[in-house]
Amino acid sequence: MLKMKYFLLPASLFLLACGIFLFAAGGKEAAQLAFHNALYNDSGRWIMSMVTTWGEGALFAIVIIAFVFDRRWKMVFPLITGAALSALLVSFFKKIVFAPSPRPLAVLDATQLLISDSTGIPLQYAFPSGHTTTAFVLFTMLALFTTRKVIQVALAVCAIMVGLSRVYLMAHWFTDIMAGAVLGMAIAWLSVWLWRGYQQKNPPLSARADSKFRLPF
Repeated sequence: MLKMKYFLLPASLFLLACGIFLFAAGGKEAAQLAFHNALYNDSGRWIMSMVTTWGEGALFAIVIIAFVFDRRWKMVFPLITGAALSALLVSFFKKIVFAPSPRPLAVLDATQLLISDSTGIPLQYAFPSGHTTTAFVLFTMLALFTTRKVIQVALAVCAIMVGLSRVYLMAHWFTDIMAGAVLGMAIAWLSVWLWRGYQQKNPPLSARADSKFRLPF
């Protein structure tokens, strides 16, 4: 775990900052409005609409396909496991445990918002944020595959930006993205741990396969 501290430190600070902001603002609704009214504009919406796609399945699929073409099978399998667990657990929590869990636009007064077009923004099944969970699964797992400090920090920033984009676009509360971040990191660690255990019980047949996968812990 210490080998990926340059990912964990920004991620932890992000969670801490969200918690402090929620407390200082006086709750999730007040925090949402303060964040929205301070930062929202058309240019930001366009940028954040692009950033939020990093938490969708397309980027996950591209990364997996890239590793498949490079024959990095022992990176592919944890990524597939993480993607599957993310989809299953997010759906379970959203649709069963915390349903219906209203989203910001279902609760906040529209006259207090700067959004001119809310078409396509969902109103229910908010907790946890699926985009944030997926982003943290992917970027945490990629951070586990490298010991380069700059890359780990960059990956953490990407994951954090996805979470913030969900709040910016009024699709989620801060509590939703905090839960998604924790859940995503947990899924990533679990997926890698499972395949690491499998690897130890089933040593690779070729030196190439072994050299392609080095967990930094």
